[in-house]
Amino acid sequence: MKRKKQITKIITRKSYAPPFVYKTFVKFRASLANNSGFTLIEMLIATAISSIILLMIYSAHRSISFAINELTGIADFYENINLTINRIDRDISCSLFSRDNKKLCFIGESDIDSIGLGKLNFVTVDHKKKSILADPSWEYPISDVKELGYYLKEDEEIDGVFLLMRREENHYDDDPETGGEENLLLENVVDIQFEFKERNTWTRRWDSTDHHKFPMAVRTTLKVKNYRGNDEEFVFISYINITK
Repeated sequence: MKRKKQITKIITRKSYAPPFVYKTFVKFRASLANNSGFTLIEMLIATAISSIILLMIYSAHRSISFAINELTGIADFYENINLTINRIDRDISCSLFSRDNKKLCFIGESDIDSIGLGKLNFVTVDHKKKSILADPSWEYPISDVKELGYYLKEDEEIDGVFLLMRREENHYDDDPETGGEENLLLENVVDIQFEFKERNTWTRRWDSTDHHKFPMAVRTTLKVKNYRGNDEEFVFISYINITK
């Protein structure tokens, strides 16, 4: 009790406290003595100040949330693009070729005047896939040799974009362009184009069944709608590992 009186005594002395502290304390003590509360103007001012503070907090929270969503969209978009490019590049680079086996085909085409017509079919070796043969006497035993196909399929839900599909068959046969199971690789694709390198020239059509020869490299142009709805183009070259 004695300590409280000392604190009150110090505050009430104008020389020991700043003017605004002294005035506030005096007003507060007077209101307690008169048993009165805050005035209407004071309540309105306090409400206005509180509203401004809350509005500032909400604006900061909204800006942070928008930035997080924007960065998440960017990260997801480029992650899917990188996974798709790495998948296509690995499959093409590991294409299987043999001069003695004419079933190992490499067939692809693109049309620069039309979209959605690019396609590619070939046989590849999936070195990272581990398979166990349950019965070697099967007609088509499971192995790391796959027949693959890349092509576009129209998106039934969104107009103007395609779905990039990857067809995979656990064996290769006389029909390299059909069969197997198709899986969705990438959404919101505008177009995909394949170009094939022979010596120093690039061509938009390749069929190894005509001359039983594989291209030196494949240039893929992938056009996708990004997270903002704008078209973004990615170009990469895959070199085929062929032993001459």
